Amino acid sequence: MTNATNDNYKDMSGDFITKQFVAGDWHAGSGGDRSITSPSSGAVLADVPDAGSAELDAAVEQARLAQPGWYDAGPLARANALREAARRLREQADFLARIDALDSGNPIKGMHFDVMLGATLVEYFAGLTTEAKGETIPQRDGRLTYTTREPLGVVARLVAFNHPLLFAAAKMAAPLAAGNSVIIKPSEETPLSALWLAEIVGDIFPKGVLSVLTGGAELGASICAHPGIAAVSLVGSVPTGKAVLKSAADSMKRTQLELGGKNALIICPDADLDAAINGAVKGMNLGWTAGQSCGSTSRILVHSSVYDAVVEGIEAAFSAVKLGDPLS
Repeated sequence: MTNATNDNYKDMSGDFITKQFVAGDWHAGSGGDRSITSPSSGAVLADVPDAGSAELDAAVEQARLAQPGWYDAGPLARANALREAARRLREQADFLARIDALDSGNPIKGMHFDVMLGATLVEYFAGLTTEAKGETIPQRDGRLTYTTREPLGVVARLVAFNHPLLFAAAKMAAPLAAGNSVIIKPSEETPLSALWLAEIVGDIFPKGVLSVLTGGAELGASICAHPGIAAVSLVGSVPTGKAVLKSAADSMKRTQLELGGKNALIICPDADLDAAINGAVKGMNLGWTAGQSCGSTSRILVHSSVYDAVVEGIEAAFSAVKLGDPLS
C-alpha cells in the first residue's frame, strides 16, 4: 500500500455548517462543541455543537405541532416536496460527496454514488405517498371491517457514520412520505453532510417537519427516551441497538434496528483462485468506502491446501491499493 499526501484540508471553514437545524432555524447547542476531524488526515474540519435537552424539546414540540398540517397537505403535495428534495440533492452531488469524503475518509467516488443513490431513494418514497392504503375485510351478515394507515407523529432517525448523506437522506424519506415529521441525529463522527442536507432541502418542508440535531450518545439516549417521539430507527452496531431498545422501553416507542453485518467469503480447494482473490479484495470496498461499509468482506475462510496461495495473492492485490487523500 502507498500513502498519498494532499493539500485539500486548507482554507475549508466555509464548507461546513457549525450550527444545528432545529425546526427550520439554525441554533447553537447548549451542550458545548465537538471537534470533527478527518480520519484520513487528522485535520480538524469544524466544531459542531452538541444539542442539549432544550434543543431536543424544542425540536420535538415544533415537530409535533407541524406534523398534522404536513399530513393534511396530502400525498401529492408530499410527493412533490420529496421529488424537489431529490432534485436538489442531485444538483449538489459533487459538493456533498466532497463533504462526506473529508468527514468520513471514504473515497469521493463512493460518496458521489451515495448522494445519487440517496436522491433515488428519496424519489422512490415520493412515489409511495399514495400507497398508504388500508384493507377492507368482509365479515358475517354483510358487515365490513376496514383498516386505515395513519402517520405515527414524530419519528427519529439515528444515522451511522459510514454512509452519512445516503443514510440521512434515505432514512428521512419514508416517514416524510407517510406524513410524519422527522428528527435526524447523524453520527457524532460524521455529522457535516446531514447539516448540509438540512440547508439544501429544509425550506421545502413546513417549519418543524424536519430537524437535524448533532451530538453523541447522550443525545441519542435522550431521543430514544423522549415521550414525544413515537418511533426511533437506528443504523448502527449491536451494542448501540441494545442501548436504543433499553432507552425506548419505558415509553414503549416503536424501534427499527439495522445492526452491523458480517460477510464471510469461503474459498474451497477447487475454486478459481484468481477470481476468489479478486472477489475478496473487491468485496472489501476499499475504493468505495475504505472498507467501512457493513456490506464489506469481513473475513475469509480458506481451505488449508490453498491458504498460502490465497495469502500471497491478497498481499499482491493490496500492494496496488493507494491510501491517503479521499479526494484523489
